Amino acid sequence: HFVPSSTQLANHLLSLHFLLGRPRDARRLFARMPRHSVYSCNAMLAGYAHLSLAAPAAEIFAAMPQRDLNSYNSAMLALAGGGEMRGSLVLYSELRHTSPSLGYTDHTFSALLVSCAGLMDRDLARQLHAHLSHLGFLSDIDIASSLVDVYRKCGCIADAHRLFDEMPVKDLCMWTSIVCGYAEDGQMSPARQIFDQMQKRSIISWNALMEGYVRHGQAAEALSIFKHLIKDGLQPDQSTFSSALSACAAIGSVTHGKQIHGMLLQTGFDPSVIVLSSLIDMYSKGGYLAGARQVFSLACQERRDTVLWNAMLSALCHHVHGQDTIGLFVQMIRERVKPDANTFLLVLTACCHCSLVDEGMNFFDLMTKRYRIVPREDHYVCVVDLISRSSRSCDEVVEWIRSSQFGSSKQAWETLVGKCAINGNTELMSKAEEHLAELGSPK
Repeated sequence: HFVPSSTQLANHLLSLHFLLGRPRDARRLFARMPRHSVYSCNAMLAGYAHLSLAAPAAEIFAAMPQRDLNSYNSAMLALAGGGEMRGSLVLYSELRHTSPSLGYTDHTFSALLVSCAGLMDRDLARQLHAHLSHLGFLSDIDIASSLVDVYRKCGCIADAHRLFDEMPVKDLCMWTSIVCGYAEDGQMSPARQIFDQMQKRSIISWNALMEGYVRHGQAAEALSIFKHLIKDGLQPDQSTFSSALSACAAIGSVTHGKQIHGMLLQTGFDPSVIVLSSLIDMYSKGGYLAGARQVFSLACQERRDTVLWNAMLSALCHHVHGQDTIGLFVQMIRERVKPDANTFLLVLTACCHCSLVDEGMNFFDLMTKRYRIVPREDHYVCVVDLISRSSRSCDEVVEWIRSSQFGSSKQAWETLVGKCAINGNTELMSKAEEHLAELGSPK
C-alpha cells in the first residue's frame, strides 16, 4: 500500500508494474496517487497498450482533463491491440479534427495500421496509404513496411507488391510480408522468386514458403525447403516442424516423418500441441497408427488439450477404429477436457462406421443440450447417415430431419437417399425422394 511521495517515482513504479504483468497493482497505485498528471495517465495508457487491454485504457483516456499526443497514441494502440479497432479509428479522427495542433508521430500511424490490419478493410488500407503519402510518412521504413503487411493481411497482394517496388530501401519485414502474401494466396511461383532474391531470410519467410507449398498441394517442395533450411544452419521453430510433418502426412511418408521426429528428440526441442498433433496426423496418414498412439500416450497430461485429443480421435477414425474412437472420447470426458464441434463430428463419424445408431443420437443430444454446441451441416449429415440405418418409422425420421436446422438442405436429403439405397431402406428412400422433389420445385 506504499505510495511514493515523488510523482516521478510513482510514474516509474506504474510502468514497472505493467512490465511485470501486474496491471491490478498499477491500478491500485494509480488510485492512491493524490494527483493524476498527464504523465501519470500516460504511464497507465502505455501500460495498458503494452498488455493490449482496451477497456481500462478507454476508461483512463475518457477521464483525462488534458491529453497530449502520447495520450492519443497509447490509447489508440491499446484499443487496436485489444480488438477495439473501430474505437482506435474514432480516436484518430478526434485527434485530426479537434486537436490538430498536437500533430502526428510514427507511433500514431503504427497504432492506426494495427487497427487497419485487424479490420482487414481494403478500402481503408488504400485511404490510409494515400493519407500517409500526403503527410510524407512513407519515407519511414517501419511505417512503409507495416503498410505492406496491412495490404497482405487484407489480401491485396498486388497493392503490397506495388508499394514494395516503389520503396528505395526495403527491410527484412517488407520482403517477408511479400513472400507471406503470395504464399497465402497460393501464388507459389512469385513467392519463390521473391524468396530467392532475399539476401537475408528470417525463419518466418522459410515457414511461409513451406506452409504455402503444403496448403496448395506441393508437399514435396515443402520438404525440399525444409532440407535447405537445415542445411543453411537455421533453427526450426514450432511452425517449421508442423509444416514439415504436414508435408510428410500429405505424401504418406512415415520414413521422412520419423527422421523429423528423431530430429525433435535429438535436439531436445519442446514440441507444442500443434507439433504433437502434426506428429499424430503424420503417423496416422502414413499407416502407422501405433506411432500415433505412442505420441499421444507420451504427451504429458497438461499438453492434452482439445486439439491433441481431436488429433488422436481423428487418427482412430481415419483407420476406422470406431469403438476405440468412442472409448477415447469417453476417456476425454472423464478427464474433464471440454469437447468442441470437431470432437463430436469425429465421434458421430465413428458411430456411423460401427452402425451405432442409438449411441450416435445420444452423442448428438449431448453435444446440443449439455455442451450447447450449435450443429453444423456436417453433423446433420452424419446423423442422417445414422438414422437411415435405424428401425424408427419413416415418418419419424422424415419429421426429425424436417424440424432440424438443416431441414431445407438438399445435401441432407440427398445423403439420406444415398444411404437408404446402400442400406436397402426403400420405403424411407421413397419418402426422402419426395421431399427432395418438393425442395426442388418452384414455389
